[in-house]
Amino acid sequence: MSSVKKFSHPMLSRTVADIFEQLEHKITPGSTYGQLFYSTSLAFTDPNTTQEKNILVKLCGYGSAITALIESHVYLVSGRLIPLNTKSTPVFHYDSNTIIDLGESAKFTQSLCDKATVIGLGIVVSKKEINGQESSSGSTTPILQVVLQHTDYDPLAKAQVQFQTIYNIGSRKNLANTFGLFQLGREIMISGNIVGYAEENFMWIVSAISVSVTSGHQSSLSQPSQQSNKAQPYTRRPGLISIEDSSTAKLSPAFVEPTAKLGSVVNLGLNPEPSALDPTPVTETASDNYYQTVASTSGKKRTKKAILADAKKALKQ
Repeated sequence: MSSVKKFSHPMLSRTVADIFEQLEHKITPGSTYGQLFYSTSLAFTDPNTTQEKNILVKLCGYGSAITALIESHVYLVSGRLIPLNTKSTPVFHYDSNTIIDLGESAKFTQSLCDKATVIGLGIVVSKKEINGQESSSGSTTPILQVVLQHTDYDPLAKAQVQFQTIYNIGSRKNLANTFGLFQLGREIMISGNIVGYAEENFMWIVSAISVSVTSGHQSSLSQPSQQSNKAQPYTRRPGLISIEDSSTAKLSPAFVEPTAKLGSVVNLGLNPEPSALDPTPVTETASDNYYQTVASTSGKKRTKKAILADAKKALKQ
């Protein structure tokens, strides 16, 4: 069990956070440093309505009153996203050393929709092909929907936790031929941006931009935000959803946290072809081995008598 605890498969993230509420800080009496908490949101385009949707997120960082964030200000933050697959508010643990103050919220009018980026390192626990966005010709591009299991240390729980995230592969041309890389139990790193949230199983949906297979591995559906021709009153957080207050979300059996160890192959809600998961090893026959056809160049050991005989022949010549 001690070896399992050493695994670290984090979900690193960067986003522009609008601080609209300062929560109660946890600072030990007599100390000037502690955990600082704020309310913000992550925005994306709803694939069903093509409208902006915001998910309430708790922003958490370690610092003091001097480094505290200011309410009604916008910041560029980077850190680790730990969204447990439960009916609880996702937590973004930001690094106070990389904070950039972008000014007051009222003066920052740029859209934050689909701007949160992710670099996720995890283990493939599920995959399935779905139909992508329909083109002008009526054809659809296949999308591989991959579920990665992440493992990270939660500073609030003071324990290692596991959570899962959905990654859509294939929305970009450079990823069209990468489906074969995603084998169950394999360690993969995917970078992309957040484009949705699956409320039925409490998972973020990420549209992949690049994919990398680690050297030590174990064996977007949403459309871009479109501007309306009709002028609408500007709202910073349209369609804000609090996961804790939602009563419609139910855990889907398709993405239940696996009980197998990290090194084992896990199949959750998918029946892939046996040949894709357990390929038959190819054995090499003797005729195919080139090195067996090469004659040995090592000579036999010469006796003392043979050496003297050769020397006499050389003198006579």
